Amino acid sequence: MEVQTTVDSIAISAAVVALVQMIKWAGMPDKYGAIAVLALSLVGVALWGYSQSLMFQGPMIWQYFTGWINVALAAAGIFGFTRAGVESVSRMTPPPGGSAGSSATHE
Repeated sequence: MEVQTTVDSIAISAAVVALVQMIKWAGMPDKYGAIAVLALSLVGVALWGYSQSLMFQGPMIWQYFTGWINVALAAAGIFGFTRAGVESVSRMTPPPGGSAGSSATHE
């Protein structure tokens, strides 16, 4: 049973990675990549569960969650999450005046 779960996880990941790649080639901007990856990973895992007649059975909830995370991580590289993360941090601006942490600390 464990080997089959691993094989299924690899098959789901491969399908979702391919789908995400096709969507990226179609022109989806990187800024929507995180949402696309999470949503398509959820759809892929849900379709697998439906095809196995295991949809939302209590004991399978943890397997669904870990499967979703594994598939999302496999597909995340397509949108270059590490590169996109650095870019979003470098665009951050300082907080507006008067907010917590904007004043110097005096001893």
